[in-house]
Amino acid sequence: MGGASGQRRFGGLLRRRSFRLLWTGETISQLGNAMALVGVPLVAVTVLHASTFAVGVLAAAAWLPWLVIGLP
Repeated sequence: MGGASGQRRFGGLLRRRSFRLLWTGETISQLGNAMALVGVPLVAVTVLHASTFAVGVLAAAAWLPWLVIGLP
């Protein structure tokens, strides 16, 4: 294999700016979702002194948009 077409370029998709932006955005989104999953009930318990039932309703309400919009 000779010439420019036979050379292997390292980096692949990481060389493309659009892929890096997508990857960065998805990473930040997943981190935010994970923090919200833990942080919202924690704030409800520590600051608002929410009961177990209220925290359960709060966790169920997080799934409500997916059930209403996503399933149909």
